[in-house]
Amino acid sequence: MKQRKNLKSIFIILVIVEFFNGISGLGGGIGLISDPTAASLGMELGWLEKTPFSNYLIPGMVLFIVNGIGNTVAAVLSLRKHPLMAEIAVIFGVAMMIWIISQVVWIGYKSFLQPLYFSTGLIQGILGGLHWRLRKRTSHE
Repeated sequence: MKQRKNLKSIFIILVIVEFFNGISGLGGGIGLISDPTAASLGMELGWLEKTPFSNYLIPGMVLFIVNGIGNTVAAVLSLRKHPLMAEIAVIFGVAMMIWIISQVVWIGYKSFLQPLYFSTGLIQGILGGLHWRLRKRTSHE
């Protein structure tokens, strides 16, 4: 009984984090795609000097598709209790962490948003793993 309650709590927090990451990715991606200079977002083109990008269009597209659409779809799949929801949550949580690590390696630490989104990706990955493990355990009871 306690495991089922834990599973429900993990599920609720997981869906919230997935939607948070997804909606943030959609918004940030749209911002970068609509203004590839990112000046309207308080970013500088000079930050991209040591990267393969001359502007933020491609990073914006990746942000929109992977973190935005990916996490939003993950949240919807979670709400629908898709059999692979936990695994998908882990994949997109790890993708978020890779996104942030790559960003910091390429442009350096620029904003409190970097550790924030690394943390939400980590939380998503951990909750997805816990959900998978608890779901597996409760199905054997």
